[in-house]
Parts: sequence; structure tokens; C-alpha cells
Amino acid sequence: MTETVRIPGEWHIGYQYTIGTFASAFFEGLRKGEILGSLCEQNGEIAVPPKSFNEQAFVPTDKLVNVGLEGTIEAVTIVTAPYAGSPDVPYAVAYVKLDGATSSIANYVHGVDLGDGTTLPDALQIEAPVHVVFSKEPEGRVTDFWFEPGRA
Repeated sequence: MTETVRIPGEWHIGYQYTIGTFASAFFEGLRKGEILGSLCEQNGEIAVPPKSFNEQAFVPTDKLVNVGLEGTIEAVTIVTAPYAGSPDVPYAVAYVKLDGATSSIANYVHGVDLGDGTTLPDALQIEAPVHVVFSKEPEGRVTDFWFEPGRA
């Protein structure tokens, strides 16, 4: 039996893909300083980021609405291990339910002293209020905004 030979290497492949109308509208909204959700008119749920189908009602959604720029933390973690392209550790990521939405969206939380990353600060507790801050030069990416503690 021949031993398997492994040759180390890396592939760097650029690509583009179509994200669909709802995601396109979401990212265009970020450029304008707004966050859009999809409204299911059958059950009133507003998904953020927007989805073209509501899994609870089993119906397509076809209406986009603005949601609030303030909300509450539903889940949070402090990341202490770096990886390629990550911010300096420690940093925080939270799932936040924005006012008017029925789902939550994840993003970085800035403006909180994380110390050595081993203790969750009061500002990052579950149900703690946060607000959205937009980049001064938005590019239509999810990194165009982040959360900061408290109400705006």
C-alpha cells in the first residue's frame, strides 16, 4: 500500500455572488444609515436582517421596513483568541434585537472596557440597552455599523 502524499499549499480565489433583492436592499440601507427588516404581513414578524420567506407562517415576505436603531442584547460573547482578520482581542460580539424587530442581528460591540476578557461587564449583560453607530464612510457592508452601550 502506498502512503498518501500531502503537498501543502493555499488557494486564494476571488469571487462574486448574487445576494438577492432583500440582502441587496439591506446593504443599500446601511449605506444610507438605516437598518431594514422584512415584514411578514401574515403574522407581523419583522426579521433583521431581512429574509424573503417567513418560516413560521410558511409564506413569502415582500415588504421591507425600517427598524429602530436602539435595542437590547439577547446574547453576547467576548472573544479572546485572535484569528486572521479579527480585531484586536478581547472584543465583544452581541446578538441584538432592535426596536421593532422580532429577531436579532449580530455585530461587534464597541465602547466597553473588556479588561482581560474574563468578566462580562454590566454594559453587556443580557437585556442591556445598546444603540447602533454607523461608520462615517459606509460601504454597504455589515461592518458599516456596530453597537455601543446605552440608548443614543
